[in-house]
Amino acid sequence: MPSVRRHTWVLLGGIVAFMLATAFINSWVNPLRVIPSPWSDPSFEPYRDISSQIRTGKAGLVRSHDQVDVAFLGSSRVENGFDPEMQEWNNLEVLNLGCSGGYIYETRGIADYLLERNSPSILFCGIDPGDLSRPMDSRDKSDFYASPFARNGDTIDRELRYLLGVSSLENSLETINRRAKDRRSPYTPRGLRGVDEGIDQGSQLGFIRRQLIGNAFSQEGTTANTKIVPDKIEALRDLMIKARTSGARLIIFFHPQHAIMLASLEDQDDPPVFFANERAVLIDLVDQVNREESAGPPVELWDFFDFHPINCEALPLGDTSRMTFWDDLGHFSVPVGNAMQARMMGWPVELEGAEDYGTPLSKETLPQREAEVREGYRAYLEGPRRGDVLWKEELINRKSGP
Repeated sequence: MPSVRRHTWVLLGGIVAFMLATAFINSWVNPLRVIPSPWSDPSFEPYRDISSQIRTGKAGLVRSHDQVDVAFLGSSRVENGFDPEMQEWNNLEVLNLGCSGGYIYETRGIADYLLERNSPSILFCGIDPGDLSRPMDSRDKSDFYASPFARNGDTIDRELRYLLGVSSLENSLETINRRAKDRRSPYTPRGLRGVDEGIDQGSQLGFIRRQLIGNAFSQEGTTANTKIVPDKIEALRDLMIKARTSGARLIIFFHPQHAIMLASLEDQDDPPVFFANERAVLIDLVDQVNREESAGPPVELWDFFDFHPINCEALPLGDTSRMTFWDDLGHFSVPVGNAMQARMMGWPVELEGAEDYGTPLSKETLPQREAEVREGYRAYLEGPRRGDVLWKEELINRKSGP
């Protein structure tokens, strides 16, 4: 019996020692920034990779800042394209809280979390074309419900997992390894997602081929007849009201995408206005919210989805070339994201040709805006980029043929 008792104590002692060591390592490295402690080592900061738990990592950014002055909200288009370290922000605390694959329900949850803990003066909220007319809820397809952004679940259990969990330990050891090899995280300490060092990005044209084919066989409605999802409008309304109540300046913007994604030569005689219903409902919603008395300034609405030359950039000529303004057909580059920030803030625009990129949107400007979009689409189909559209349609026809 003494031998059994001794082995039991040794086993229990080993478990306790492992838990204490795990807790120390996780709080020392703090890989997702959710468990800051006095002994957390700031030298790990550029090596903390939140790729495996993006929502938890973005919540960690909020937790690790006593004050957040400006925040970017939205999907991977924001996450990859909006640089929180633009020099024009000077000494303001700016965070990129965009999340890959995250749409309006997640954006609302992230905004709630931020506003409960901080008093930002400016919020940018990107709306993906098609999101308001797709019933899809991205929260159960990501780590949202396992993150502090979720309002369900056992909070104590979640916090213990951050401190004692094996997955947290794995993240800590990976961060230690990254620092040892000086391999920086693809995420900056303020949340912008870049390229992971040492990983081959492959052919941009090859990715575009796959993107066009996938889009052609899964494309949903994009015209004025698209049905809007009421719950998403209510989620966005709630976000707007809470932002205004907090006193924040809220700027909503409709994301751009490359013109080739939806272009069809069949549209040349009568070009449609893609996502017309989504623009219209956004205008109505902003107008309704702005009519209510509130502590904050009126919500602003911008539109970047059109046939501006930036959105009509020529496709890569081969597998070794790349576009300047686009990482792929849905994700603009950081210089374009910086130009969008500058346009919405009224700053000088550094990117040549982007001085007139995007426009404020309202009931008064909508008819002119739709006319501009139609004519821009017609010019795209008739102009020098017509060859890109022909190439796209030949590609799709080959894949869909017998």
